[in-house]
Amino acid sequence: MEVCYKNNMGKNPILKENEWAALSALKEQVSKKFNLVDFRLFGSKARGEGTSESDVDVMIEIEGCDYETKSQVYDMVFDINLENDTFISTTIFSKKEIEEGPMSESPIYKAIQREGVPV
Repeated sequence: MEVCYKNNMGKNPILKENEWAALSALKEQVSKKFNLVDFRLFGSKARGEGTSESDVDVMIEIEGCDYETKSQVYDMVFDINLENDTFISTTIFSKKEIEEGPMSESPIYKAIQREGVPV
């Protein structure tokens, strides 16, 4: 079953129930363990163009994110994907990378800001 939800940006991402449950669980786990700054769905699912074979692209921005933090988030994603029969693909940034580094000018970050849907 697919769930279509509409945000205040007028976009209509289409997610299956298990994908929505997985995203909700991931956001909750990340929020409990780290200082979550931003959590956005992007890519084909955010544009409403996803197919049954599409992954669920998520951008996670965490304050004070380092290698260990990213590793822990990847472990969470792995477990959540198994539990929900989903394929969440994450792009993880630290707040510092975006504010002080070149990341704010990267094509992927600009695309996420343009098409991404806050979850």
